[in-house]
Amino acid sequence: MPTFAADELRRALDRDELLLLYQAQVELRTGRFSGIECAIRWQHPTKGRLHAVPFVDDVPGAGLAPAFMRFIVGTAVAQIARWRATGIAVPRFSVNAWPGSIGRELMNDVLQACARYGLAPELVEIETQPEAVYDPAMCARLQELRSARIRIALDDFGDGDLRFAWLRDAPFDVVKLPVTFVRGAGTPYDDAIIAAGVAFARSIGAETVAEGIETLGVRDRVRDLGIDIGQGYLWSRQVEADAFPAVLAALGIDGARA
Repeated sequence: MPTFAADELRRALDRDELLLLYQAQVELRTGRFSGIECAIRWQHPTKGRLHAVPFVDDVPGAGLAPAFMRFIVGTAVAQIARWRATGIAVPRFSVNAWPGSIGRELMNDVLQACARYGLAPELVEIETQPEAVYDPAMCARLQELRSARIRIALDDFGDGDLRFAWLRDAPFDVVKLPVTFVRGAGTPYDDAIIAAGVAFARSIGAETVAEGIETLGVRDRVRDLGIDIGQGYLWSRQVEADAFPAVLAALGIDGARA
């Protein structure tokens, strides 16, 4: 049984109760700011601010995944354009997508939003979960987005359901290693999973991102294992748009806080 009814979710859209938080990503070899991951939150009128976990599973069942993705993409693109106007260049941003929302409608929403604000579609990165690529039709839809110069990321490599045979045909620009393994970096098992993700990514010409980096030791270890980009509390928490310029100002030399 859903936690939130469709009408309540629809009202969240109509009443501007949804918002995005932003977390910086950093190039591990240089320490340079390399992008942003966007996360949706709900400022519920009676429950306060809600993390995505309590409501994201209810969105597809309510038939609202395309509308929610339109909000996420439109809000993020508009914010990137505003930052750029003030001199803050954001190389790219990533958003998680419900599997059912991935297709031509999402592609058109991205292209229209980018055209409206004069941004290139390759700034946009759509993240998909491993289980979504089981379906050959999904791989075709991902390829269609990629042909429109929208970047595709495989989220949570090694976590959840993943059949490596399907990955031969799936088009990825980025492979993301989850906190499940990143926090254990330095142990033989977790290092092996991270190294496997790096090897797979390199074999298809994709970049790698390690999520959940909280210490310099973990940063150094995943960098030594070949990870390209890091994100986590070492650099910043997820913050609202007006707080993000301060996050960038606080990033110090070598990708740690000054």
